[in-house]
Amino acid sequence: MAPTSTVRSSSPTNAPSNEANITLWRVDAIPGKGKGLFATQSIAPGTLILSDPPLITTDCITSMETTEKDLARALRALPKESQRQYLSLHNNYPGKNPLSNIVRSNGYPLGPSSDVGGVFANVSRINHSCRPNAKHTWNSILKKQTVYALRTIPEGEEITLSYLESGSSAERQQTLKEAFNFTCACEVCSLPPAELKASDARILHAQRLDKTIGNWDSARNSPAKLMKNGRKLLSIYNEEGIKDDRLPNLYYDIFQIVNMHGDQARASAFAKKYCDLKVLSEGPDSTNALEVRELVRDPKGHKSFGETMDWKSEVRDVPVGLSEEGFERWLWREDV
Repeated sequence: MAPTSTVRSSSPTNAPSNEANITLWRVDAIPGKGKGLFATQSIAPGTLILSDPPLITTDCITSMETTEKDLARALRALPKESQRQYLSLHNNYPGKNPLSNIVRSNGYPLGPSSDVGGVFANVSRINHSCRPNAKHTWNSILKKQTVYALRTIPEGEEITLSYLESGSSAERQQTLKEAFNFTCACEVCSLPPAELKASDARILHAQRLDKTIGNWDSARNSPAKLMKNGRKLLSIYNEEGIKDDRLPNLYYDIFQIVNMHGDQARASAFAKKYCDLKVLSEGPDSTNALEVRELVRDPKGHKSFGETMDWKSEVRDVPVGLSEEGFERWLWREDV
């Protein structure tokens, strides 16, 4: 099973081909879940697991009334093997309109703001987890969906993606049931009640903290408070094992806060953390990383720079020789 347009994605370029990574995974049947992908060896963070061209894209559909006929026409135009791959994908909504319900069950948006979706022979078999070990990204240059490991995936572990962004367990279950017609039983949703309640409390706290960090007036008037909120948010992400886009997005938000107050040293360091995570999850030619990489060298190039110069520093002021813990304390202004 795979998500439709409820998932945001972004666009790396020039990712290696899927063929070079076919030995990293296998397809196996899973009771109650159709099929899924499993690691055949230990996969390191930042590894390209696969890249898939779409079998069918929804731009073949000319109207809602002709959806099934349009998909049938597109399917007949495919090679027999591709037809077989499409028809063998899991259908969460058996019955009428089987071809469109395969899209509904397995489609991914072709980019973060695209209205066009695609169905993929292999990526569409990757199941959901609320704590995924991999991330998908549409490659707009190669016209392929790429999947990179977010953390070490041990041999035999199922490769998973997230079909949604956040929310409490009840909110996630409702979204997944409404959008994809299944009840999530991932490692987070299967926690004992007390642990799941604690996880929900952390996630909801994280959402509140994230909302404060994105407030421009607070960033202007209470930056020290938002830095503390950011540090707490990072701690929650670490405790929850969150490795998805929420983590680099946090670094980018804090980059803007320190940059707003003229702190180019920390702005440069936070921009670098953002770029490093984007490269890990989207590949070495991630367009997101490429767009921000220049800001590592010159944060003044971003529109957020210099509302005040209260925290004035230069890029050359980034300290060297600190321990990892010492650098983090400096980065988050805990020693100021």
